[in-house]
Amino acid sequence: MKADRSGLIIVCLLTALVWGVNFVWLSRDTRPPVWDMALHQTYALNYLDGRTQPLAQEFKPWERSGNYPPFVHLIIAAVFFLFHPGPHIAVLANIPATLLLFWAVYELGKDLAGEAAGRWACLLTALTPYMIWISRETVLDYWLSAWFAVALVILRRTRGFESRPWSVALGILLALGLLTKWFFAGLILMPLVCVFWEFRIWRYPARLLHCADALIIAGMASGLWYLPNLPRLARYFFENAEVGALEGEPPVFSFQSFIYYLRLLEGYQLLGLLFAILCFACFFVWRDRLIKDWKLLVLSIAGGWLIMTLLRTKDPRFTMPLIGPLAVISGVWIQSWRTTVFNRTAQTLLVALLCFQAYMANFGVSWLPKRGVILRGYQGTFRWDWNLYLQDYFDVLGKPKREDWRQDVILKDLAGDALQRNLAPSLAVVPDLTWFSDINFNLYARFRGIPAVVRHLRSAAGGVRAFDGYNYALMTERDQGIAWTTEASHALNEIIVGRPDIFHLVGLYPLPSGDGARLYFIERPE
Repeated sequence: MKADRSGLIIVCLLTALVWGVNFVWLSRDTRPPVWDMALHQTYALNYLDGRTQPLAQEFKPWERSGNYPPFVHLIIAAVFFLFHPGPHIAVLANIPATLLLFWAVYELGKDLAGEAAGRWACLLTALTPYMIWISRETVLDYWLSAWFAVALVILRRTRGFESRPWSVALGILLALGLLTKWFFAGLILMPLVCVFWEFRIWRYPARLLHCADALIIAGMASGLWYLPNLPRLARYFFENAEVGALEGEPPVFSFQSFIYYLRLLEGYQLLGLLFAILCFACFFVWRDRLIKDWKLLVLSIAGGWLIMTLLRTKDPRFTMPLIGPLAVISGVWIQSWRTTVFNRTAQTLLVALLCFQAYMANFGVSWLPKRGVILRGYQGTFRWDWNLYLQDYFDVLGKPKREDWRQDVILKDLAGDALQRNLAPSLAVVPDLTWFSDINFNLYARFRGIPAVVRHLRSAAGGVRAFDGYNYALMTERDQGIAWTTEASHALNEIIVGRPDIFHLVGLYPLPSGDGARLYFIERPE
């Protein structure tokens, strides 16, 4: 089975449209990547021996991507190799993911309810503001969304593991999903169980063998990375659960946890208009039985939602792979509208509103408030509201800004001062700000070939001894960043400014936020 020509044209046009918007946005933005985005680009550099500083040689092959599977980092590394290392160059690694995602959503909608449903599902996915935002961020979840949607398409084409070629293809897809992020196992579990039970695979030796082939291929390919990393993954998942508690996320078996991703779906992923369409679509699609073989689609969405709800650490990115399948439900309903002048006008108006919303989320509309809050929501480190619309995502994602957060000049001054003193530069970063953290300083040091060790200090225990192992310190004068990661920042700043005999000012740097940064050399008695 192949996509029809018109479907492929739609998929390619929407991919070109999204990335046309992204190229315009990227040409107007100069900020460094934030936290996880910078971290994944740094891991990608670990695969580029000879193209950056030789730090990559220090890592064992299965450790170069840290606690994360390596697929996305390898794709980013390939983009770096083909072009050159850079924060905006890295996001080009997401272009194939966009194409795969749109193709899979189209094919899923077409398979379940016809070509028109596939086209609408694809269009709705492309015009979802959250998906556009994340498409230009180097996070694993965007590629995960693509693999999950493709896996559902391939799983249906196995016809209950009757087809061996499609079963082998599924095994390869499962491996790619697992090598993208561990969450893929939780997302694909329910669809596999659904197919296994619906087709009574255990009754047919050939089907059972094909299913085993798929699982063996997936296990052997992904096991090359997972097996040597099992001990560190066990520690990581335990630590990650603690992070969820520190961030103030609700306990797993609580009402707030149960509705958490419903609120994020409405307030941050779909926003009011697309969420309202989805609600109506769920009702009418169910009432009129508009989707054939609905079990796989519904159980895939419900299973993924349940697995993510059972994790203490929560984020809108974690359920992003469900947006494509959810768009299929909305697409099926819209294509079922009768062909009347009123309905055609309504569909045209809907597309126009979604295009306006997408523009607003990416480039801003000055005459509207930044966000339309319907109802205040759960408060942890962040407050998660029910929103009608958003022009930004916590002031991180949104319209482009030409801001210089001084990574290059600070690192240049650091390297120059260290060279004069004949030191190997090691930098202790006190704040943990969105665009000013140890993670993006590490990334820019790698980009510029500066062999600096950069770490974030989180404890002031021992006074000056908290800076042992570092010969430079970087502080900000006012804002310190996320509360639970910077509890010791004010105490550390007091140590720095209170000991001028040890901390010698190297440079002052105004930041776009209006704050100021200070770089100090740490001089210790011989």
